[in-house]
Amino acid sequence: MIKINEQVREDVESSASDRPTVWGFQACELHDAYWRAHGVQCIVRGQTTSIQSGADLYLLIEPDQLVVFDVMALADRLTWRAARVTRLRVVDNHDDPYGELLDLDDEGFVRRIDRRYRNRSQSAYRVILTRHRRLAQMWMQATERRSGWRRISRAVGLAHIDNWRCDGGCYTRADPAEERRLIERLVSVWPRPDLVIDGIHEVRQSVWVRQGDELSEDCIAVGPAWLGSNTDPRLRACIIGPAWLADQGSRESDMPLPPLNIRDICDVDPGDVSPKPESSRRDSTGYAVSKRLFDLVFSASGIVLASPLMVIVALLIYISDGRPIFYGGTRQAKGGKPFRCWKFRTMYRNADEIKHTLTLQNAADGPQFFMENDPRVMLIGHFLRRYHLDELPQLWNVLLGQMSLVGPRPSPDCENQKCPTWREIRL
Repeated sequence: MIKINEQVREDVESSASDRPTVWGFQACELHDAYWRAHGVQCIVRGQTTSIQSGADLYLLIEPDQLVVFDVMALADRLTWRAARVTRLRVVDNHDDPYGELLDLDDEGFVRRIDRRYRNRSQSAYRVILTRHRRLAQMWMQATERRSGWRRISRAVGLAHIDNWRCDGGCYTRADPAEERRLIERLVSVWPRPDLVIDGIHEVRQSVWVRQGDELSEDCIAVGPAWLGSNTDPRLRACIIGPAWLADQGSRESDMPLPPLNIRDICDVDPGDVSPKPESSRRDSTGYAVSKRLFDLVFSASGIVLASPLMVIVALLIYISDGRPIFYGGTRQAKGGKPFRCWKFRTMYRNADEIKHTLTLQNAADGPQFFMENDPRVMLIGHFLRRYHLDELPQLWNVLLGQMSLVGPRPSPDCENQKCPTWREIRL
């Protein structure tokens, strides 16, 4: 997510047609540097390269593939399965729900916020992990994927091949839009690029620039963020990570910048290559499992215990205004994923039509609508709302995993579009 003023927007859009570079490196080079930080060398089929003996693993990929996944999450499996080859299916659910663009005027005040939601889709790449240099050599020399895989499988035998699946990011090499998406992913998951890339420094916390580049005090930058070479020191922008700016090209008054260096794997200091230890993450596996178990037990028990009351409420609604009994509004769950949030219907069936005539009586600011003695609410509806009985069907949403008993209340897309930027943490 990057929030920028008009001047920076023009710089970004002018470079959108070209393949982006940061600190002189294209996305594929940053991709390989990221994997070097984890002791992994990328071997592209059909491309000759020097295979480094100091690598812990070799990642065998196709010429058009760029992938990012948590290799540490596979460490136990790679160790205990002891397979010579792991054939990995990396699945990209494209869960990045949205990005935001904040327009500022010359005084630095907010003029408009554009929240851009991405289409949810899924793609997957087949990649290969191995510890054996000879197998990496076979893959590098292969002219076709099928022939390369056939040689590897014959060399190790089917009994020594493990097949597995993991979540990650899948990107297409030489596609500028995909490469920009990859760089944004790297910014968010790679906290210490300086361990591999010589010649960059942390100008502010988690904000990385090329040595010699600085930021003015007027520039608001909250990391993680990567700012490309020749970032204008007079830059007046609000950059909220994960964000990045491409190289701005050389300034006429400056000497040509020396090329930066990506260290060999054997020269990489392991350091801190992970965003946070798993044990310290709030959404760690143990926390997520226990939270989900609590939701399952409580929601299932609540549905059983409250079922007689819900039957009575349903009958009262039917007697008051007929069908439907339930109202399912579209809300947004974690990450902006839409779902139907169920409630007992408390308004008359023509409530949406009446709302247009009551706009001037709205007592709430922003996108929400509220008024005292709302004529759209049924008599039984007032009672249900007062004691929150209309929300009992949401136990079903909790049971399905769309909501949680502990957490922020899900809000509709139309409201999220107009919320202040700090409200995005709800999603």
